[in-house]
Amino acid sequence: MDKLKYILEGWTNYTFKSETVELLAKDKATICATCENARISIWDDVLPDATLKEVEGMVCGICNCPLSTLLRSAKPCKLGKF
Repeated sequence: MDKLKYILEGWTNYTFKSETVELLAKDKATICATCENARISIWDDVLPDATLKEVEGMVCGICNCPLSTLLRSAKPCKLGKF
């Protein structure tokens, strides 16, 4: 059930941006952009992200979540990076 909560939270925050969430997401994006598990996906074409350009179109290779939405949720990194 927590997974669904994080998914909904991430998509909501992607759609309706708040300054606080965006600042936290930018910090997380810096970490994910250099992670060996981040990879380009099909989201590159359908999920534009003007704020988090360094992870635009990428997914987490561990949980397969789009980083543009994942980083805007409170879901912790499975590798403990944030």
